[in-house]
This record gives sequence, C-alpha cells and structure tokens, in this order.
Amino acid sequence: MTTFRTFLMAGALSASALLVACEDEKAVQAPPNPPPAAEAQPSPPPAAEAEKPAIETAKEGLDKLRDAANQALKDAQPAIEDARKAAEQALKDAQPTIDKLGASISEIVKKAQDDFRQATEELEKRLNELQGDRPVVTGDPATALSPPEKLRTDTRAAAKAAAAGVGPAYVGVWVGQASDCAKVDQEPLEMVAVITPTTIRRYESVCNMAETPLTNGSATVEAQCVAEGEAETRTLTFSLLSPDRLTLTAAEGSGVDLMRCHLPG
Repeated sequence: MTTFRTFLMAGALSASALLVACEDEKAVQAPPNPPPAAEAQPSPPPAAEAEKPAIETAKEGLDKLRDAANQALKDAQPAIEDARKAAEQALKDAQPTIDKLGASISEIVKKAQDDFRQATEELEKRLNELQGDRPVVTGDPATALSPPEKLRTDTRAAAKAAAAGVGPAYVGVWVGQASDCAKVDQEPLEMVAVITPTTIRRYESVCNMAETPLTNGSATVEAQCVAEGEAETRTLTFSLLSPDRLTLTAAEGSGVDLMRCHLPG
C-alpha cells in the first residue's frame, strides 16, 4: 500500500516537473514583446494646403473691414446730408452780405486806382510848373527811357521828380538792368518799380503811400496796394545803395536790387 502511494506521488511530481519544463521552453522560444511604438507624427500638409488657412483668414478680415466701412458710411450719410444742407442754407443767408462786401471791395479798388491816377497827374503838373523853360536833367544814355510821350503819367512824373530833386531820393524809375529802361511802358517787365513821392507801381500792382523821408539811407512805408483786382496792405522798404542804386524789400520776401532810369536827352 505504502509502495503504491509512493509511486503515485512520484508520478505527480514527474508530471509537475514536466509541465514546468514545457512552460520554460515556451518562454525561451517565444520572442520578446516589442516595445511600444512611438506615436506616429502627422506628415506636414503640402505648402498650398498650409497657406490656404492664412489666405482665407486674411480675406475674411478684409471682408469684415469692408463691411464695417460701408456700414459706417451708411450710418454717417444722414449727418453728411444735414451738414450739406446747413452749409447751403448758411451760404444762401450770407449772400446779401457777400454781395455787399464784394461791392465794397470794388469801391475800394476803384478809389485806390483813382487816387493813384490823381496823385501822379498832380505831381506831373507841379513839376511842369517848377521846370518852366529849364531843360530836363538827363542821365546815362544806356539807361534812357522811351520818349516822354510814350510813357505813362506816373513814369514821366517819377523821372522828372528825380531829375528835379523833388521828393525823397527813392523817387524815380527803377529796373533790373540797364537795357530794360527802354522797355518801361513798352512791354511787360517783372523787375520794375515806378516810384513817385506818394505812389509806387510794380509788375501788375499799383500802391498809394505816405511820403516818407529817408533815415540813414532807408525808408519803410505801409502801402495800400491793388493787385489783380484785390486790395491789400504791403510793407515796403527802400534802401539807397547809391544815387542810382536801390534795394526794394517787401516784408514777405527778399530784396531786389534795381538801377535808375533817366529821361532821354
């Protein structure tokens, strides 16, 4: 009995050993478990697909800006229309005053021109009375004006006054260069100043002023001028460099150097 039990136990131990051996053999033969694979990274999209969202975003932004601008203009339209109507009404209400002001300016311009003409005519008349039968003093033939009958009244008066010593030393006919003397009153000149004691005529302007004596060779006057149909006040300075050289300076610009012209002999 004991022997049979012993045999059974031996058989069980042998079966267990055999089972363990089989399991070990499987463990040896089975390949090791592979390590977990790294997460696959998505391949970058093609260049065109990568740019597409940015282009669409920009387009959406521009569309929004355009819509906002159109809406703002639409919202502002009533205010713009009201402002236009108010401006038109204000102009309509002010028209009588504007017309009156325009008439006043025309009267001022006309009076200034009349004063200029009257001053030069009276000066020439006085100079003729003073001169009598005495010959007119002339200067360098290279700086001669045209014959008196071809000159304007203020030009004759300015040239005669300078020759007779009437008025401040800045009185006279002045141009930029000697050859222009013969062109005075014959053709347009930009560099010209015809100055009597109380008037000055330059290119496209005439002015009235108070006779002002020179101080240390210079005089500054406030001239009431008419230029291209507009009345304005100009500050002018006359500086004598020599008896026949004058620098004329306007407050708004630099001075110009001029030379004296004379009546022909």
